[in-house]
Amino acid sequence: MESMRKLISEKISGYLSDNGLVDKKIDIERPLDKKNGDYSTNIAMAISKKLKRIPREIAEEITVKTYFGDIFERVEVAGGGFINFYLSKKALVDNISETIEKKSSYGKTKVNSGKKVVLEHTNVNPNKALHVGHLRNACLGSAIEKILEATGYDVEVQNYVDDTGVQVAATALGLRELNLARKEGEKYDHFASRVYVEAMEKMEQDPVFKDKQTEIICALDKHEGEIAVYVKDLAKKILIENLKSMHEFEIDYDLLVWESDVIGFDFWRPAFELLKKSDKFYKVEEGKNAGCYVIDGVMGEQKVIVKSNSVVTYTGKDIAYHLWKYNLLGKDFLYKKFDETKQSKELFMTDLQGQKEDHFGRADMVVNIVDVRQSFPQQAVKESLKVLGYQDQSKKLNHVGYGVVNLSSKTAESLGVDISGEQSSYAMSGRKGIGVLADDLLEEAIKLVKKNHPQTEAAKEVALGAIKYYMLNYNPYSDITFDFEIALNIYGNSGPYIQYAHARCASLIKKAADRTEGEPSQEYNEAELLLAKHLEQYSDVVLSSADNFSPNLLCNYLFELAKKFNAFYATCPIISESDNVFSSRMRLVKSTKQILSNGLELLSIPSPDKM
Repeated sequence: MESMRKLISEKISGYLSDNGLVDKKIDIERPLDKKNGDYSTNIAMAISKKLKRIPREIAEEITVKTYFGDIFERVEVAGGGFINFYLSKKALVDNISETIEKKSSYGKTKVNSGKKVVLEHTNVNPNKALHVGHLRNACLGSAIEKILEATGYDVEVQNYVDDTGVQVAATALGLRELNLARKEGEKYDHFASRVYVEAMEKMEQDPVFKDKQTEIICALDKHEGEIAVYVKDLAKKILIENLKSMHEFEIDYDLLVWESDVIGFDFWRPAFELLKKSDKFYKVEEGKNAGCYVIDGVMGEQKVIVKSNSVVTYTGKDIAYHLWKYNLLGKDFLYKKFDETKQSKELFMTDLQGQKEDHFGRADMVVNIVDVRQSFPQQAVKESLKVLGYQDQSKKLNHVGYGVVNLSSKTAESLGVDISGEQSSYAMSGRKGIGVLADDLLEEAIKLVKKNHPQTEAAKEVALGAIKYYMLNYNPYSDITFDFEIALNIYGNSGPYIQYAHARCASLIKKAADRTEGEPSQEYNEAELLLAKHLEQYSDVVLSSADNFSPNLLCNYLFELAKKFNAFYATCPIISESDNVFSSRMRLVKSTKQILSNGLELLSIPSPDKM
């Protein structure tokens, strides 16, 4: 069924248009007290001042002049001017039929068709292996990608690879100077993580060693010399292993953007020329920023873009990069296929000796999944675009911040973390070598699934469901403490709980395969009605999740759906019932299975038929 909120809004918008209120937003809620309907709006109260009329009179006029067909059993005015909508039985039955008929396409709309999103996520410095914090970034990015695509957006997923920063310089230095040996069978990025930790410790103790890192960074910034070639090759070698890890989590990309190519293609030069056209961008002659080029008025202060030594700041590079994303730079990368790892889709990377491609970038909207601790630099880029006159692009630049991932004491111990400090949770630091790698997390999760459920045929699918759902089930901005016991609990708010509900639906459908469905019953008991009404909300939840870049909204919906289905299953016999009741209930089962499958797919979580 079409989004009910969207449908109600479109119907009422005709009344608003007739009264000169074309741009007025219509807020539609789902009342907590079902006595107040399945949907409700306060639009009459919101426009009463403008129309200089009593809200209740406006509400009554809207209900009379707006035709809703047979979707609602009744539409009535309540209180001081609320309009309450009560879904009809026919609407619920039609929705179930549509779910079964449309299958995997149910819930997908074209409301954002023709618009392109450049979605940037993961962005791990290619100097070490991925840990669980990086994994949360990637899980959020993959889910937001699929949810946006479900609303019609064309989504291009980019992974920005910082191969010129201090971290990769530290790993390169450690490999060249410390003579550390790779263990037998050790993944190269895991080895690089050990080297990085040793190099950082050495730099804290040895200023000369630290100076050597600085020399490497300078060479990388100038994009010249043997060391620049060495670091690029090293970064690519580590990146390949990172991508293999992501592929195990069923997370893929469209484009790898090398920071060294942002430098190599000289993106800063045209960006600098564009910036100079604004009177907000100028060279400071005196004071603490003397000799620097700044943008004035960014978050109430001068933002340094070029230092007095002519080095472009991170913000400056990021402005140039985002001008390219919006096709405002007047310059493009060259591209080359990246065939070194398996992917579910074709992967490209930027390359100085590559070929022209005319479809990368060119965004209508940009979404960056970046650590919440990077909110200030993200906001600085957004404000800089606004100050420079790119109002629309600034408005459509979205930062989805995410909190850090800690480990519960029990989980940390199971993964080999030293818990002698007796803390309730343990934070991670790649710099200090404290943490758990994404590869190890998945391996341990699979072992636990097999241990707890030795008969399972879907150990990896359940492990992926447990990990990904845990990463997605919280508000992205909140910190989380990962705990295996909670994540794998098939009786709690977890991925496996929802997967199990899907498998139960599949089992029921298989058991009933020999029985012919007839005319379904037109009557629902309370458990059936609650389930049918929850099924109807799916399209609205997908749109809300997309509008807010919040996969947790979809997680919450699927958990509630699984709960309502289990309550229905516990109180409503199916196979043993008479033909019309059997048919009605089996259609609820099929609809539930389809929506669970569709929703899990948008979260990039498997939906096994057996567990």
